[in-house]
Amino acid sequence: MLSYLYILGKFVNLLFNIYFRAALKLVMRPPHLRVFINYFKYTLCRLLKNEIVSHTPANVVIYATKNCNLNCPFCFIGNDLNPPDGYKYQLTLEDYKKLSETGFIKNALRIGLLGGEPFLCKDIFKILELMKTQKKIITVVTNATLVKEAKLEKFQETAPDILGLSLYKSNHNDVALVYSAMKNKSILWIQTIIEATDLALIEKAIEFCLKIGCNNLRLSNFYPTYGENMDKVIFDDDKNFFRYKTAINKKYKDQIRIDWPFPIARKILKKQCLQPINYVHLDNQGAIGACFMRAPNEAIHGNVFDDNAWNGKFHIDLRRKMNSKGTECDPVCRYCENLSEDLYKI
Repeated sequence: MLSYLYILGKFVNLLFNIYFRAALKLVMRPPHLRVFINYFKYTLCRLLKNEIVSHTPANVVIYATKNCNLNCPFCFIGNDLNPPDGYKYQLTLEDYKKLSETGFIKNALRIGLLGGEPFLCKDIFKILELMKTQKKIITVVTNATLVKEAKLEKFQETAPDILGLSLYKSNHNDVALVYSAMKNKSILWIQTIIEATDLALIEKAIEFCLKIGCNNLRLSNFYPTYGENMDKVIFDDDKNFFRYKTAINKKYKDQIRIDWPFPIARKILKKQCLQPINYVHLDNQGAIGACFMRAPNEAIHGNVFDDNAWNGKFHIDLRRKMNSKGTECDPVCRYCENLSEDLYKI
C-alpha cells in the first residue's frame, strides 16, 4: 500500500513539475497505456536501484542535426559538433518514423529535439507535425537565430509544448523575437550558461528576461569540456556565488522564477543523477548517448534498434557507479552539475 501511494504521489508530482500546461495535455489527451506502465517500471527502478532495467527512458531527446551555426567552446557535445560528415546526421521525416517504431519512442513520456541547432534540419516542421499526433510532451531547444519570417510562422503552427531558448551574448534580439511570437503557443524558458569568473552575467540575463516578459530563467553551470577552464566552474565552496545568489533572490523576489545551477562538489558526498535510468540522446540513426553530457555513440552506448539496447555493459556500469555509496564516479560525471541532483525532478 505504501509503495502504491509513493508511486501515485510521484506521478502527481510529475504532472506539476513538467509545468501546468504540459501536465494538462497529459490529462486531456492521455498517452497510450504503455507509457504509464513504462513510467511505473521506472519508478520501481528508482526505489530498487536496479542496474539492469525493464523499462525504456521516460525522456528521449533526438539530435535533429549535429551541425550548428554557432560554435560555443562549452558545448556539451564537444567534438561531435559540426563534424565533416554532418550531413549524414540530419534527421529526416523517414528517420523519425523509423525511430518511432522502437520501444524507446513508443514508451517515452517526453520527446525532445536538440542539436546542434535544430532549425538547420530541413524536415523539422514535418517532424514536429508528426510528433504532435503521438501524445507526448514535445520539447525543442534552439538558439533562435534561424527562426525568422516564414520559419517563425511555421513554428507557431507546429509549436512544441515546451520551448527552451538558449541565450548568448550575440543573440538577444533573436531570442526576444522568438519569445514574443511563441509566448502564447508554448511554455517557454530562457537558459544560459553562467561562469564563476563573471557572475554579473546572471543579473544581465534576469534584466533581459524581465524586459521581454519571460518569468522562467534556467541557469546552468559551466562544464569544463576536456578539463579546460576549470576556473569558470562554480564549486560548492564558492562564497562569492552564494552571496550573489542570496542578493539576487532578495532583489528580484516574486519577479522571476530562477532555476539556479547546482554547484559542483569538491568532494563527492552523494550521487543523485537519474539520467542513467530516465534519459537518453539519440541521433538520426538510432545511436544512443547515455546521458545529457554524452553525444550518441553506437560503438560505446549501443543503438535503439538492437535488442535490449539500454542494458549494455556501459549503461550497467554507469548505473552501478551512480548507485554506489563511495566516491567512485565516471570521469564525465565528475564535473557535471547533474551528478548531485535530479535534473528533471520526475
